[in-house]
Amino acid sequence: MKNAVKFISRYLTGKTIIRTIMFSYLIVNVLLLLLLGVLSIRDSTTSLTREITQYSYKMMEQAARGFSFNLEEATRPLVLLAGHYSVGAMMNPGREMDVEGRIQHERNIADVAFGVSSLQSLVSDILILGDNGYVNNLDGRKTLRWDYPFIEQAWFKQAISGTPNKGFITLGLHKQDYYLENNISKHNRPTLSIALPVKDFNRKPIGAVIANLDLDKINSMFELTSYQNNESIFMIDTQQTIIVHKDAAAIGTKLEFSDIELIYAGDSGSFVTELDGKGTLVIFHPTAVQGWRMISTIPMSVISGQADSLKSNLIGFIYLCLLLNFLISILITIRISRPFGRLLSTLDKIGGDRVYVNSKYKYRELDMIGNKFKELVIRIEALVKQNYQSEIALKEVELKTLQSQINPHFLFNALQLLQTEIVCGSTEDSNQLVLSLSSLLRYSMKQSEEMVELEQEIQNVRDYLYIVNKKYDDRIHIEFHIPNESILKQGSIKLILQPLVENVVLHGFGENPQSAKMTISAVAVKKGIMIAIQDNGRGIEKKRCQQLTGQLNQRDFKPEGIGLYNVNQRIRLKFGPHYGLKIRSKEGAHTTVYIILPKA
Repeated sequence: MKNAVKFISRYLTGKTIIRTIMFSYLIVNVLLLLLLGVLSIRDSTTSLTREITQYSYKMMEQAARGFSFNLEEATRPLVLLAGHYSVGAMMNPGREMDVEGRIQHERNIADVAFGVSSLQSLVSDILILGDNGYVNNLDGRKTLRWDYPFIEQAWFKQAISGTPNKGFITLGLHKQDYYLENNISKHNRPTLSIALPVKDFNRKPIGAVIANLDLDKINSMFELTSYQNNESIFMIDTQQTIIVHKDAAAIGTKLEFSDIELIYAGDSGSFVTELDGKGTLVIFHPTAVQGWRMISTIPMSVISGQADSLKSNLIGFIYLCLLLNFLISILITIRISRPFGRLLSTLDKIGGDRVYVNSKYKYRELDMIGNKFKELVIRIEALVKQNYQSEIALKEVELKTLQSQINPHFLFNALQLLQTEIVCGSTEDSNQLVLSLSSLLRYSMKQSEEMVELEQEIQNVRDYLYIVNKKYDDRIHIEFHIPNESILKQGSIKLILQPLVENVVLHGFGENPQSAKMTISAVAVKKGIMIAIQDNGRGIEKKRCQQLTGQLNQRDFKPEGIGLYNVNQRIRLKFGPHYGLKIRSKEGAHTTVYIILPKA
């Protein structure tokens, strides 16, 4: 036991792989357990919220059906009264009636009203109001104020001129200030009303039968379906005004909170928002009246409080898992540290030609470490060999460059051309030939410089092309396109353009150039400098062009000539693989060679 404690303390006090593995294991597992706990608690709350929402949906749907049924029952007496002959007769403004006829009509209306009173449960009263000033209700006007101006009220005007919903008009919320003060249950209390217009024979409204709904009965219907005592179920109209609520003080107030527009976004749904500064689950459901919504609000604190027991169990489980993880990490550390100790002991003994581990360990990863040592040595040897071969190739390229600096055949042709010009007495041309040839020889024989300015390289090409073009009686049209002359001060490898231009003359135009044109341009690009040599010569076959491009990218390729490949290798050996030559050609049309160089 003492040895184990000693061994563990030694590996945990210093910065070691074993300590890193152990603490990494512990940290990762602790984070995973904490994440699991947080997600479990969140999911439990979410699941509970979903269950409460589903339960509330069902209860609200039952309440909505009950409200719809009672509302439909409330409309039946309206139809009975609005269609009764005596009601129409009492409201008809152009009809004269004696006292006996009026009394008979009042008796008929009273009989119908008595039957309605004994059947209704949701309707508190029914007002029979004519546009001619006729007023009546279920108790024969006993509880109504005789001096109340019914026909001047906005809700009455709406009742006789509003747009009906299934034949009926919903009047919304208004106060019952037309009852006598001794009618405590109704006087000045708010009510909801539905109305059915009464029309004469010309289908013109002459009054309305209005049913006042008992808000207390509607609210008791909602409370029966509420979730515990913390849920509030109420109803709002299209103006977001509370029309039914268990708190009488809230009736008539406007419901306001963020995201309230979501209530009207669909038929039913739920969302969580801030209500009175507290997180609240809001559930909404449609009613039988278009635009009215049944709303249920449940504080999120109530929902999360029901998950407290689950949270405490999860926290205890997490603590237990943390303790087990700590013990397991210690055991894993001991099992891993022993093979590591043997590996380190073996590495300490490595020396001489023994440059890789050949022992077998308990774990495959440690065996792979030993094999990687051997692979590393092999790679080092390969890199050394590759570097040596690159240096040899560089020397060979430099040697071939020196050999290609001046072509004896070209020199012979130049001297012969000079003789011809002298014999013909062309002093100016012969003088220019001497100057161009001397400049060409001087430039190629100067061995001290590997890098020159691009201006010198361009001038060397001018001298070369002047001599060559004289041979062909100036049948080659030569253009130099350098928009920004500051680019001529950029650095270039010496003698990389002449071999390319020589290829154009020999292979592009041949011995008898006709309508030949060569354009040499230099512009700045993103990588550095791009020099393009374009001709309208024979072009290159597509297969041959692909072959040349492949050869340019080969490291061990041995070319027969020293033109394209030689120039490309010199550039890449000097500046790296991102620079060099690119060839674009179309057989019988044109060929362009691009030289990419870095900026100085």
